[in-house]
Amino acid sequence: MSTIKRIKNLMMISEQSFKKVVTPPINVDALITMLLFLKEKNPEMFEDVNEFDDVDFTESSYSTSLEPLILKNLPLFGLPKFDGIIEDLYGNFILENIELIRNGETDKTKYTIPTLKKFEVLGEERYTGRKGDIYKLVVEGYSEEFITKLIENRDIDISDGEFLHEEWGDTWDTEQFVDEIKEVPMNPNSTKLNEETDLSNYEAKFTSEDFVNYVNSEFDLEMLEIMKGVIDKRMKEINSLLYLANRKEIKGFRK
Repeated sequence: MSTIKRIKNLMMISEQSFKKVVTPPINVDALITMLLFLKEKNPEMFEDVNEFDDVDFTESSYSTSLEPLILKNLPLFGLPKFDGIIEDLYGNFILENIELIRNGETDKTKYTIPTLKKFEVLGEERYTGRKGDIYKLVVEGYSEEFITKLIENRDIDISDGEFLHEEWGDTWDTEQFVDEIKEVPMNPNSTKLNEETDLSNYEAKFTSEDFVNYVNSEFDLEMLEIMKGVIDKRMKEINSLLYLANRKEIKGFRK
C-alpha cells in the first residue's frame, strides 16, 4: 500500500473519531419525563398534533392547547422557559417523536433529538410610506402666487419639469414576508469530511501560482490569520499521519 493511500485510510479514522457530539441546550430526559407525565394526565392532548402549526409556540401564533400546560410544567421539571429558539426545540421534539409520546414510550434512547440548523432567508420588508419626487420646473407668469395656485390645483404638473431627486418621509404598517428560505452549512469554513462534502477526490479550481498571488494580494490580516491557522492545522495532521503511515514495528523478544 502506498504512503498516500495509507495516509487517506488513517485520515478517515482520525476525522471520524474527532467529530464533536452536539448536545441540546436542555435536559432531554427531563423533557421526555414531562411530556409523558402530561400525556398520562391528559391522554387526549397529543392526539391532534400532526404538523408544525400544532406545536407553534411563537408569540405571534394563536395559543395551542399544548402551550399553557407545557409552560406551567416546565419549571417543575427543571426545564427553561420559552426563550429565543427554545420553544422551537420543544415544538420540533414533540413533532418528531409524537408517536412515541402517544404510545407512552419510556425507553428514552428511542427518541430523536432535533438538529440545530442554520438557514439563509431571502425576504421582503413591505410598508406604506410617504415619498416625494423633487422636480425643477420653469414656468412663465406674472406672479409667484398665480403659478403656485396653478400647480396646487394640478393645472400645471410639476412632474413635467426636470427630476432632481426623491425624498422619503414617515413609514407605517410595516410587514415582513419570507420569499425563500434554505438550509446552509453550520460552519462553511470547516475542512472536515461530512455527509454533505466529500473531499477525497476534491480538485482545486486554482493553481499554486494563483494561490500565491491571492495571498500576496490580500491585506486583511484577519483573513490571513484564518488561512495560516487552517494550513498549520492541516500540516500537523498530515505530519502525524505520515509518521503513523511510515512507522515500522520494532520486534523484540517475544515469548
